[in-house]
Amino acid sequence: MTRKTEIGYYALVVVLVLGSLRFGQLMWQQPQTLLHLQKQAKQLKNKQVTAKTSHQKLKQVVAKSTITKASETSQQFFDLAYNWSSGSDYKKRITKIKQAKLVTSQVLANDYLFPEVGGTTDYIDNNGLKSSVVQVAYYPKTTNDDQTSGVVGVAVNAKHDSDVGNGETRYYYFNIDYQTSDNQITSLDYVGRLAVNQSTDFNTFNPYE
Repeated sequence: MTRKTEIGYYALVVVLVLGSLRFGQLMWQQPQTLLHLQKQAKQLKNKQVTAKTSHQKLKQVVAKSTITKASETSQQFFDLAYNWSSGSDYKKRITKIKQAKLVTSQVLANDYLFPEVGGTTDYIDNNGLKSSVVQVAYYPKTTNDDQTSGVVGVAVNAKHDSDVGNGETRYYYFNIDYQTSDNQITSLDYVGRLAVNQSTDFNTFNPYE
C-alpha cells in the first residue's frame, strides 16, 4: 500500500466514523424531539381544557351575579311600592322609586302597579289601612352577563285597623326583565294571583310548570 493510498484509507475511515457518530446522534435526538413535541402538545391541551373550564366557571359566576342583582332590585322596588301605612306614604311611592332609579319610566307608567284612583289616600287614612311586603322571590328563566328575564312573586299583607287578626296576605306574580348595566327593571307585567287552592309558599312555587 502506497503512502498516498494509506492516507486515503485513513481519511475514509475517519469520515465513516464521524458519519456513524452523527447518525447515532440523530437517531438519539429523534425520539427525544418527538417526546418533547408530545409533551408540548399535552401541555397545550391541558391549558386549553383549563381555559375552557375557567371560562365556563366565569360565565356561571356572572350569571349568578346577574340573578342576585335582579333579586335585590326586585326586593327594593316592591318594598317601596307596597310598604306604606298612610295615605301620605302611598302618594310618595313613585317619587321614592324614581329617586332610587330602580325601574324605567315604562314600569312607572304601569296602571296595575300605580293606579290613579281618586280618594285612595283618604280611604287609607280613614280606615287605617296598612300594606307590607312579606316576601319577594325571583325565578329566572333566561340569563346572560347583562340581562335576565323571568317571573317575580310578591306576597303582600294588607290590614285595616278594624281587622281581627293579622289581616290578609295575597300572592301576586309578574313577568320581569332586568338590565344589569343600568341596574334597572326594564319591564314588569302583572300575570296573576295565586288561587286559594295553589301553594302559597314561594319556596316551592314553580311558575314554569
